[in-house]
Amino acid sequence: MTEKEVIDAIKYMQKYQTETDKLEAKTAEKGCPQKCYDTISAFANKYGGIIIFGINEHNNFIEQDVYDVNDLQKKITALCTTSLEPKIRPEFLAVTYNGKKLLAVQINELPQKKKPCYYKNVGINKGSYIRIGDSDEHMTDYEIYSLQSYVDGIEEDLRPIKRAEFEDLNQEKISSYLSNIKKDKPNLSKFSDEKILKLNGIIENSTGKIRPTLAGMMVFGEYPQGYLPQLFIACVVVPGRKLGDIGEMGQRFDDNKRVEGTIEEMLEESLSFVRKNIPARVIIDDNGKREDVPIYPMKALREAIANALIHRDYSSNTEGAYIYLRIFDDRIEILNPGDLYGNNRLENLGTDNMLEVRNNTIIRLLEETTDIVENRHTGIATMRDEMEKMNLPEPEFEALRGTFKVTFRKEKIEVVAQNIVKKCTDNFTDNFTDNEIKLLELLKVNPNITQVELSNKLNVSRRTISTLLANLKEKGKIERIGSDRKGYWNILK
Repeated sequence: MTEKEVIDAIKYMQKYQTETDKLEAKTAEKGCPQKCYDTISAFANKYGGIIIFGINEHNNFIEQDVYDVNDLQKKITALCTTSLEPKIRPEFLAVTYNGKKLLAVQINELPQKKKPCYYKNVGINKGSYIRIGDSDEHMTDYEIYSLQSYVDGIEEDLRPIKRAEFEDLNQEKISSYLSNIKKDKPNLSKFSDEKILKLNGIIENSTGKIRPTLAGMMVFGEYPQGYLPQLFIACVVVPGRKLGDIGEMGQRFDDNKRVEGTIEEMLEESLSFVRKNIPARVIIDDNGKREDVPIYPMKALREAIANALIHRDYSSNTEGAYIYLRIFDDRIEILNPGDLYGNNRLENLGTDNMLEVRNNTIIRLLEETTDIVENRHTGIATMRDEMEKMNLPEPEFEALRGTFKVTFRKEKIEVVAQNIVKKCTDNFTDNFTDNEIKLLELLKVNPNITQVELSNKLNVSRRTISTLLANLKEKGKIERIGSDRKGYWNILK
């Protein structure tokens, strides 16, 4: 953190009248703010950030002297070392800007295995925060559990399925697996079949009763959903561009299917559903041979669905959540339960950085029995390459709170934006700001988008988003259909 970085940050807040996911302004004219543990916790639990004391966010982010730089520094240090767990080691920099004395405090992200940082006075469940846009939000029970299970090295795919028995596994597949694994790994041949299955994470018998593990059930089960009913894929075709659109016959969905089975079976059945429900282009080769080519690359979709099945969170915390595959007129979305695992980051997806994996046993069993993970660590690169070959936009990856989302579009967002701008110009005499046009673009692409997501994408505060939405409603450009929580945005003609 340098003086220039701090001054640039102040100028940014004053220009855009907003904080960010890594930048917080606080006044300290009359003393140390009573509440700043939430921001420190939030920065430590996310990607770090800078708090600038002496900036009034409620008055155009103007500068105000802090009451006493030295005393403020001591109080923040005491807060970080005695009231937060684990202890935080902040970095300080006193700055004079426009004649005002300010104090910048940099909070670094904690190592993943030390998270979450929480305020000890209220405990881990109520005192853990995470930065969302310009807001410090309480971490959910799932977010806390996800961090703790990573620290503790819990392998959820090895937990036994309590009601299930060994007979619930496909015995023909088990026999074939044992035969092949003994050939491939001769050292296992000296053990009994039961021990081989236990060593490879397919069964568990710590209570004296043989039970299939979750991994064993999802790879070899006769009918996994008999014991794990929510571990399925909900596939739907929406007659429009947003959930809630109604078709010509009044239908909410043009097609929908609950896809069940093992991971391999669900992958193949969901791909069949996609093939059935997306248009195809007719290609005639030089020899006059006709070929129907789907408008989306099936290789890319296969990788995305396989990733959702393999990398979803299988913990009891998400057992009630299913994978969702949605086909809209303009895109396909695949959503699976679970945060990005461990140290994984969106910016590292598809790069040479090795990613940590959540379900090691499932991955190994699929490697030994199927071709589903033959492109391991190259799946995202494959998705991008396949979309590029068809001159389609890159797939979009979003790490939402407790959900990972992949979107494939059949039209470049820039084209959508140009159409929106043209409609604005053609239909209205009002001038539209850059942010209003960008907001319209995002609403067009995703009418169900939340204000928090809009804040993140435009890098402005939620207060600014609320103002922009109000302006657009006043200009007659948008309307809200349904409730704030379950409704969607409609762009008017």
